[in-house]
Amino acid sequence: MFDHILLEPEQKELLIVLVEAARNVRREERQKFIFVQTLANSFIQHPGFSNKTYIAYKGDIETLGREGLIAITFGRHSIFFDVTPRGFMYYEHLKQQLGESIQRVEASIRHFLEAETFRQKYSLAYQKWDQAERMLWSHDVEQHFSTIGHLCREAVQEFAEVLVNKYQPPSDFSDKTKTINRVRAVLELQSSRKRSGTTVKSFLDALLKYWQETINLIQRQEHAGQKEGEPIVWEDARRVVFMTAVVMFEIDRAL
Repeated sequence: MFDHILLEPEQKELLIVLVEAARNVRREERQKFIFVQTLANSFIQHPGFSNKTYIAYKGDIETLGREGLIAITFGRHSIFFDVTPRGFMYYEHLKQQLGESIQRVEASIRHFLEAETFRQKYSLAYQKWDQAERMLWSHDVEQHFSTIGHLCREAVQEFAEVLVNKYQPPSDFSDKTKTINRVRAVLELQSSRKRSGTTVKSFLDALLKYWQETINLIQRQEHAGQKEGEPIVWEDARRVVFMTAVVMFEIDRAL
């Protein structure tokens, strides 16, 4: 379907940036991207960018337009455009080209995860997380925001289940929903067994706090931000998926 599309790496990267910026704005609040060129520089304006602007080359925008990936209209002094449905689909195609889901995350967070090792030790947790990660790059991701949170919640529950079964903390931690208490018990048990120094114990305390905050993010994602009264956007889903993977990996390595 996309075999005939020829883009330079910078043009592919620009499309990825545009799609993710568009997804960072609620659909009812979306607006067109604006390309502005001055004597000093050229840039794109859009509320979905973290800094509201993104440096870009006009020729790359025109190329994306010729390929039907963005729809361009010309103003008197600016260029206005939107990502087309074809552009969203090609974005998904680009992400799939990066390989297996764990490889895509490695590329995004600098090869931070050891995929094969994690997959073998925490197979159920990985399967749940893998489903959430795949949804993250789909063209209809907005319909799956809550499901992504739910799958990440199941992933951390299965992860904690493996830890409790392996390290056997002394109290009863059979309730799978008590993920924070279960991981706290395991970390405290292993810290006492290892006779860790002050620095290592401080790190384990911080890691537990990281785990707690990740669980809070997951709950917010699953309930679509209703408690906080804040809408969920794509960046929230990306953060939940990535942080779920990283915190599980770090706890596993710390143990």
